Amino acid sequence: MTRKRLVSLTVGAILVGVLVVLRLVLPAVLPPAQAQVAKFMTMFLAILLAFIFFGVYLASVVFSGRVSKRMYVIVEVIIIAGIVLGALGMFQPWHHSGYVIGFNVLLASTLAFTVWSHVTPKSA
Repeated sequence: MTRKRLVSLTVGAILVGVLVVLRLVLPAVLPPAQAQVAKFMTMFLAILLAFIFFGVYLASVVFSGRVSKRMYVIVEVIIIAGIVLGALGMFQPWHHSGYVIGFNVLLASTLAFTVWSHVTPKSA
């Protein structure tokens, strides 16, 4: 791993750590309503930054230039099919379980597409 990548991951870990510490410290110094908002926002941002730095960034570093074009397209089609099936499952009117499963499939497929869109296939 190059020095630049290591620095990026270290910065990401520090930012996530700072947000987690802020989540613990801010409620003690803020009024209750603002403390609740601060707790939510700091945890939301910590999860978002962790996904960006350790999901998207690491996947792009590990897989970029190593996946064949054919495999890249196959995975992309599977992810897009998951997005379509998840949306259909969410909006079907018959069973609540279809909504729950559809939501989870849609969420997982959307996150997978976000990660996969940062991967570059091997050039021909």
